[in-house]
Amino acid sequence: MARTRAAILDAAEAAFREGGYRATRMEDVAEAADVAVGSIYNHFGDKDGLYHALAERAVELFARYMEAAYAAGETPLEQVLAGGDAYLRFHLEHPGAFRFLAFDGVETGLPLADAALAARVTTAMEEILDTFEATIQAAIDAGEVRATLDARQTCRFLWGAWNGVVALGLRGDRLGLTDATIEATIMTGRHLVLEGLVDPAARDAHGNARARLVRVTSPADA
Repeated sequence: MARTRAAILDAAEAAFREGGYRATRMEDVAEAADVAVGSIYNHFGDKDGLYHALAERAVELFARYMEAAYAAGETPLEQVLAGGDAYLRFHLEHPGAFRFLAFDGVETGLPLADAALAARVTTAMEEILDTFEATIQAAIDAGEVRATLDARQTCRFLWGAWNGVVALGLRGDRLGLTDATIEATIMTGRHLVLEGLVDPAARDAHGNARARLVRVTSPADA
């Protein structure tokens, strides 16, 4: 049962990403998931229900990737920087889910019709960002990050920067980025952020940050 549900969600995520919400047919999702159309209706009710389930799954998945970032870093600053790598892993492994995090629907301009669902997704994202903000504050308190920086503003800037880079992958013109270029760009950004965040006391004799840019291992059950 759980495997069937996951297969349907994976197929729907790919279909919505490639053709958009309105153009996606339940029959196409069923064929891609290798299930009967009736199975989708049994699990999710209709296309809106399927869409809503994807929105909630996207946030749950992202939360697990961010938890992996906190486990990867040895210090608060390393955990903050690992967040960028976690976001990258999340995008590469669940590209269709990104739109649920960056916007309020599967397509720009297509809001979540269910107000209660939209509130749950927003609340869940706020909790994720609050934890990330607290990690930044911990790095400030530990003397790793400049005390003049505001944790909340820094949190929102980093979140917005990751969204912006990944969103370039959605463009269909010459400004669009490939996954490889997105990865390289986020890595460059992590280096820039590292050198900009670090307090002088947290640098070595050569002026370089002592914190590492750690890589995040994807959650095993993602």
